[in-house]
Amino acid sequence: MQNNSIKRYYAPASTGNMSVGFDLLGAAFAPVDGSLLGDVLEIHGEATELSLTISGRYLHQLPAGTSDNLVIQAFYAFEQALGKALPRLKLHLQKNLPVGSGLGSSACSIVVAFYAFNDYFGQPFSQAALLELMAIAEGGVSGSVHYDNVAPSYFGGLQLMLPGSTKICRSLPWFADWQVVLCYPGTVLSTKAARAVLPKQLSLGHSIQFAGTLSRFVSALYSQDQEDAAAALQDLVAEPARLPLIPELLPLRAALAEHGVLHLGISGAGPTLFAVCNSGAVAEQAASYLQQHYAKNQDALTVVCRLATTGARALEN
Repeated sequence: MQNNSIKRYYAPASTGNMSVGFDLLGAAFAPVDGSLLGDVLEIHGEATELSLTISGRYLHQLPAGTSDNLVIQAFYAFEQALGKALPRLKLHLQKNLPVGSGLGSSACSIVVAFYAFNDYFGQPFSQAALLELMAIAEGGVSGSVHYDNVAPSYFGGLQLMLPGSTKICRSLPWFADWQVVLCYPGTVLSTKAARAVLPKQLSLGHSIQFAGTLSRFVSALYSQDQEDAAAALQDLVAEPARLPLIPELLPLRAALAEHGVLHLGISGAGPTLFAVCNSGAVAEQAASYLQQHYAKNQDALTVVCRLATTGARALEN
């Protein structure tokens, strides 16, 4: 039973890269059935010691101890950034995302924690300052600071990162009819390991091609040109290097194209795949096919989603 004194917070799952925008594009998703796809953090009040209990479908993927959990780390990072001691809290995390899945699992825990602490302690940090803290914490997990998971999980929608800008990111338009099927096969792929296989540099021609496809995609979104946007969904940076880690991608892409799927790509660092569909009927077909041909064990997860209209937020008890 929920106690009215318990404060509950939620942050949604996210997909980084979106194929065409390596480290520069990220999207947050919400299941079409209205369920939550992300982590929930509960603050049960203040206590003499900071404590965390954890539940959820993917609890078994986390270390047994909680002292190194990202939520605990986020509390101490929040306190240090604030520059003063804070009351200790009794916390409970509902871990609903698999670890090392490409669904922004670490970012989700980080975002919901920082958002919750900022809200609970009277919002001492601005959105920009809080996002920076989130990105630094995420960088400690993935090996480098990037925003393409924390930004959409925090703000919702499709976010374009703006390197060098004080705005950090900007929300992009989307297509009302488009749905995205997320399929996690049940296996773990370390973000650090997936980043280790990436090329260290790109040629001039390759760089121009990457910039061109990203520009084409963003332009098509603003023009509401679905055909051109779908054609621009090409991963010229990460996918070629990561194909040996996910050999099923190309045959699955070919099969799903016959079902009308616009694009099948790697969600973040993988192994989750995301299928972009222009109708609910196509999305349902894609979900069924991926569940049958890509899911590998009981941890597998296949969800039909829309773009999340909101990101991190407080939940009603």
